[in-house]
Amino acid sequence: MITTISSIIIFSLVILIHELGHFMAARRVGIKVHEFSIGMGPVLYRKKGKKTDYLIKALPIGGYVRMEGEDDETFSHDSFNSKTALERFSVIFMGPMMNFILAFVLFFIIISTYGISGTTVEYIDMESNEYSSGLREGDEIISIEGNRVRFWDDLYEEISENEKGYNIIVERDGKEYDFNIENSYRYIIGISPTEIEGEYTTELSLVNMGYPASEAGIKAGDRVLAVNNINTETWDEVKNAIKGSQGNEIDIKVDRNGQTLSFQLKPMNQLTIGFYTEVERNIVAAFYGSLFKTVFYIKLMFQFVFMLFTGSVGTEAIAGPVGIISMVGEAAKIGLYPLINLAAFISLNLGFMNLLPIPALDGSRLIFILWEGISGKRIPPEKEGYVHFIGFVFLMALMFFILYKDILRLLT
Repeated sequence: MITTISSIIIFSLVILIHELGHFMAARRVGIKVHEFSIGMGPVLYRKKGKKTDYLIKALPIGGYVRMEGEDDETFSHDSFNSKTALERFSVIFMGPMMNFILAFVLFFIIISTYGISGTTVEYIDMESNEYSSGLREGDEIISIEGNRVRFWDDLYEEISENEKGYNIIVERDGKEYDFNIENSYRYIIGISPTEIEGEYTTELSLVNMGYPASEAGIKAGDRVLAVNNINTETWDEVKNAIKGSQGNEIDIKVDRNGQTLSFQLKPMNQLTIGFYTEVERNIVAAFYGSLFKTVFYIKLMFQFVFMLFTGSVGTEAIAGPVGIISMVGEAAKIGLYPLINLAAFISLNLGFMNLLPIPALDGSRLIFILWEGISGKRIPPEKEGYVHFIGFVFLMALMFFILYKDILRLLT
């Protein structure tokens, strides 16, 4: 039930904000809006306004704003076609832009409430490479490999981009010091234990999607019985067995509702950082942290699209509505923080995807308007509509393919 409610709220919110962007921009430049709809399929609710009908439909997986003359050749004073290129551009662009603004606001709420990890070292493992290289608690990290860092996310990104090691500059007691640190790694499978009365148990509270355990079929709630036929009574025994695998395939036996199941998987090598930084809680950190996270995730999306087209990642890395609902459910079980964070990411993703120059999406419409502005010639609406129709058919086919992959992933 919590998964369903959380999914409906998040999907409805990001779609509402997106369509509200189009709606407000259209009304501002004098375009008549016939319908403002949230959702697809059968109509659940309809309210007739003076100029616009407001609809809520059964499936919260889409929405639309139906404007006068948007997809035909109507050129009345209040039609989409009668407006200047700049006005039409603003109407189309404001949908994705509102998604970016929503993500920023959600990040701001998260950081204002929970804070954001900065760059001042709060704790360092005395047995870590970082400590032996000279890093100490209280050091403020200024740059890594010459690149300025402000928050933990960009700090981690800079470290992970340097596979073997990195140069770090810190400020300590008003003076700058630099150290060369060698990276260290550990083998993991993407599981976290349940904590009971201050002690970690072998029951799993979280199985991270995309990691070996999740890919093999291990689920939250499973209790680890043995690793490579060696019984595990404590979490340390589970952790050490995985660590000692050296990346070789291991066999894990778990108890799931009284049934013993066996899974074969290969641990992955993950970068280990031997320190963590202080959490900042103030308005300035919230503002710049929210801005940083918004830009940071958009940059990651550009990188993902590039990797997708170059074949570095496959279609299994793409999640559709079913996959996203599953992620929402996992986030909702953990708490409000990951749920809001995921909502911000979904909003960013919707805005970003809509700006891609794919027919039927906002990005394609913006390309047509930009061409008109540069060339001074407008492509006839019926021809543009034909292009968008072909794109719509392609997107529907792609959606059903991703839906099929989502269902297969859940079943297996």
